[in-house]
Amino acid sequence: MDNIKDENLRRLGKYIADSLMESAKQTTSDDWIEENIRDFTIGELARCVTLQNLYLDREEFEKCAIMKLKIMDLTDSLNIQEGFDPNIEDEDEE
Repeated sequence: MDNIKDENLRRLGKYIADSLMESAKQTTSDDWIEENIRDFTIGELARCVTLQNLYLDREEFEKCAIMKLKIMDLTDSLNIQEGFDPNIEDEDEE
């Protein structure tokens, strides 16, 4: 019984792998480049937000302002218009 399950799993795995390879062959390199650039930009945005929070905690406000400018550039390049505020302020201060 286990041999039948193993054989079925191998056939299923081969079918999935073949289907994925066929799909990959039908895409162009431009599809992958565009996705990689967007992924890189999102990663860079996350890095800048993290650094901005770190600099704010350390009260290094000049560095925090530089990160704010980078964050604004990255959000513009990603066409993020709503729901993201690069201004970091404590809620207690309001």
